[in-house]
Amino acid sequence: MDQIDATNRASPAPLPVVVVDRRPLTDRVADYVRDLIVQDILQPGDPINVQSICSTLQISQTPLREALKMLAAQGLVDLRPNKRVVVASLAANEIEDMLVVYTEMEKLAGRLAALQATPDDLHALQQQEQALMAAFHAGESLRYFHANQAFHQALVHASHNATLIELHNNLNARLYRTRFKGNQWNARSGDWQRVAEEHSKILRAIETRDGDLCAELLARHLNGARASLHAD
Repeated sequence: MDQIDATNRASPAPLPVVVVDRRPLTDRVADYVRDLIVQDILQPGDPINVQSICSTLQISQTPLREALKMLAAQGLVDLRPNKRVVVASLAANEIEDMLVVYTEMEKLAGRLAALQATPDDLHALQQQEQALMAAFHAGESLRYFHANQAFHQALVHASHNATLIELHNNLNARLYRTRFKGNQWNARSGDWQRVAEEHSKILRAIETRDGDLCAELLARHLNGARASLHAD
């Protein structure tokens, strides 16, 4: 048999690039339920239909039960007697109080990020700013919301203050649905483009090490979530 010359073979077609989600199944299930809540597919007070979700995701009840415990710790669902789970309800005044604290946390994070941000931090912020603008131009509100969340988390991470990062993560989880409604309010009121473009100004303030300006921009930027409380 003639020897095959590998150099003469046709080059194989390049494979498509995909992002493999290597996180634990519990985390991915928690994200799925969280998105159901954020989009009002599951509304405050609604029971969580465990069998329906397990059937949809083709999983056992174990990872879902663990995911629901995570969401309960974040204040998004309530665990009731007899293994009942319902979407958590928050009064408007509770949300208002949390948003006041959340805004102050972000202002502090902006000031610290302007001092502490590394080149890697700035690169992460630039990537998320580009991602959220791409989602905005595509008109994809949920994708925009996720990129927006990632931008703000990257900003807080750039503060390099472990206590602030932990407290912000916890409060952000409780305000997840409220923050999404704030994005929707911006879209309905015609402010979506303006608010989306504010991220580049916030990023520029960090790049130029202007912490006071960054804090001022963040305070204005977060008004959408508070306005949404009184929109309906």
